[in-house]
Amino acid sequence: MEKPIIGITTFCKKEPKKTYCSASYNYITAIGNAGGIPMLIPLLGKKDSISRYIDNIDALVLSGGEDISPLLYGENPTKTIKMINPRRDKWELELFNEAHRRNMPILGICRGIQLINIAAGGNLYQDISVQCKEALGHMPIETEVHHLFHSINIEKESKLFDIFKSTKIDINSYHHQAVKDLAAGFKVTARSEEGIIEAIESIDKKFVIGVQWHPEDLIRHHPHFMELFKAIVQAAKDDD
Repeated sequence: MEKPIIGITTFCKKEPKKTYCSASYNYITAIGNAGGIPMLIPLLGKKDSISRYIDNIDALVLSGGEDISPLLYGENPTKTIKMINPRRDKWELELFNEAHRRNMPILGICRGIQLINIAAGGNLYQDISVQCKEALGHMPIETEVHHLFHSINIEKESKLFDIFKSTKIDINSYHHQAVKDLAAGFKVTARSEEGIIEAIESIDKKFVIGVQWHPEDLIRHHPHFMELFKAIVQAAKDDD
């Protein structure tokens, strides 16, 4: 069969003279090396474009980026919230909902896992260092993105275990928010040592996985993280 097309969400980056829709090249490399055709999805904000994009992709990757507005889960922002983009929030929630409705393979990365949980009715810790007394380090400022930072424990009865073939792996970490109350229809598949949720997956959909770390930044130095991208590409093929 032809290589499946994997849509990747983007973020808006403002420069002095222009605004750009961007995504890390590491997402593109990961999907390409896994056997898929990466397609960047710009932030249009037009509802009639949602179905057209979903019509033209075989799977969806929700990329990382800004904090998600706490108003979406019924809270006012604490002083730890630095940057939000309500247009991106609305656009990606609609993309996810349409892809989810069609049972399309979906992978949420960092912000992506948080968006999945909110879309399905869950909420977030706005800042784990403030709201979780036992929280260890999760957002090193000076550490390279490809460096492993802390370990996670993976549940055996999960797609994540089937992908990595291990109950414990080391990951990178660049987040100050995390899933708090899990949405209905999902289960927790990985936690950090102190219990922060690091991965979730759908109970009833074929392939909807969210991870709190950035596997796309690890693939060059730690090739086993390619297995996650191979898994979504294979799910897209199986879904064809």
